[in-house]
Amino acid sequence: MKESGLTWVTVTEDEQERQMQRYAAIVESSSGRDELLHQYIDSHPEKWLVAYVSSELSSWLKRIVPEESDIYVMLAAWNLVNCIAFAELAGT
Repeated sequence: MKESGLTWVTVTEDEQERQMQRYAAIVESSSGRDELLHQYIDSHPEKWLVAYVSSELSSWLKRIVPEESDIYVMLAAWNLVNCIAFAELAGT
């Protein structure tokens, strides 16, 4: 990030909460309806990041014995993706 020369915006806790609520609402509304989730992914501004994180999470889940608490790891990962995708660069 330092090498880019860009001034990076700080993602506040309020923004993290907003993105978490947004993502939770989308996931809840698409429960059992894959087309809504695919539409969300297709319209995401960081498709490559979504694909990478999705692939890594899937690979991770295959290597572990799943526990109920794993949902928090996945939610945190998706929240970071959304915070990155929707953060505005300083000066734009």
